[in-house]
Amino acid sequence: MIILFDGYCVLCSAFARWLKKKLGAEASLKAMQSSEGKQLLEEIGFYREATDEVVVILPGTILTGPEAVVFILTKAGNVWSAIAKVLKWMPPSLTRWTYRVIAKNRYKWFGRRQNCTIL
Repeated sequence: MIILFDGYCVLCSAFARWLKKKLGAEASLKAMQSSEGKQLLEEIGFYREATDEVVVILPGTILTGPEAVVFILTKAGNVWSAIAKVLKWMPPSLTRWTYRVIAKNRYKWFGRRQNCTIL
């Protein structure tokens, strides 16, 4: 599984560091701004310089946004799997709206770095 994240976003980078600990070799983490990340985004049809959605690339499947987060939480196990189940029960419009609000405000609320600091 390949997970693409915003390497400049403090929240996204913290999430990626956490994922690295939880998933280890099961996931390959790539900053979207890296040359490899940009190439992968282009290959799957994301032609923007950067996207505001986490992207999970699986064989034959691409998950983005809240669907990607729920999938990741399911893989993280323990209490995170339970949280993923709760999110699956919620109306998709509510999870999408919540995700969009956080994505839109992530730099203002959590900060933005000039460079990706984890990969």
